[in-house]
Amino acid sequence: MHFVNIRDFRLNASSILHESGEDPAVVTYRGKPVALLVSIDEVQLEPMLQAVRAARLRGAVDTLRGAARKAGADKLSAALVAEEIRSYRKSKRA
Repeated sequence: MHFVNIRDFRLNASSILHESGEDPAVVTYRGKPVALLVSIDEVQLEPMLQAVRAARLRGAVDTLRGAARKAGADKLSAALVAEEIRSYRKSKRA
């Protein structure tokens, strides 16, 4: 894996894509990663998109679980959670 800043990518996208081959390239902006370039073919497109979506979902769930743990909400019973949901829905109808 190699890193390329966004300016270099913008100016040399074609050569960077050809050079990366099987090795992913990380595009950075001000030193922070903003994109990951991986080579794929038409057959790999859908499975790769599904894998990316699944990884993003796992990351979002992990973030929410961490926030729940930090707030102490991970210790709530299922009944209490269901009651909270009913209460919220009732307030939205009013």
